[in-house]
Amino acid sequence: MPRDLPSPMITAVTSNLAAPCILVDLTLATGVQHVWSGVGSLLYGGNTYLGVGSLGQIGDVTEGSDVKADGTTITLSGIDATLLNDCLLEIQLGAPVTVWFAVFQNGGILGAPYPLFVGTVDQPVVPISPDTIAITLKLESRMANLQRPSNRRYTASDQTYYFPTDSGFNWVETLNDIALVWG
Repeated sequence: MPRDLPSPMITAVTSNLAAPCILVDLTLATGVQHVWSGVGSLLYGGNTYLGVGSLGQIGDVTEGSDVKADGTTITLSGIDATLLNDCLLEIQLGAPVTVWFAVFQNGGILGAPYPLFVGTVDQPVVPISPDTIAITLKLESRMANLQRPSNRRYTASDQTYYFPTDSGFNWVETLNDIALVWG
């Protein structure tokens, strides 16, 4: 099902008076890093977004009617070789990431950004070439959690671990020893 963008955003993009941009909120080991696809710093929502310009890239964001986990990628190139190890130590697997679509007009964001992708960080890929070093983060959708098995058990001890006052599963273990006769 296609999503609807707010009408002021559509008007600004179609009038060629505004430029589309991408905002990214990425959780790292030292805190949340805010970056955007433009150049320079951008203040929005109480956060300062650092511009990555042409050094940043985002992969395809797909969406369909099937229940499946579609992921994407974000890439930052032009990394100094001396800082590569520090960059890799900052990456936290499973950390939340949000990618926003916004409209940049007159030095600021027009209206509210549109959430383009919400998910978590997966394994980084570091393609190193003679010219440049880049870090590509695979992002996986929250829907990927549907494919993971649950480690929960239907026992009283498992239930009281998460909910200490709940006694709803106290009788479940006794069902193994009861012979029920039907009819």
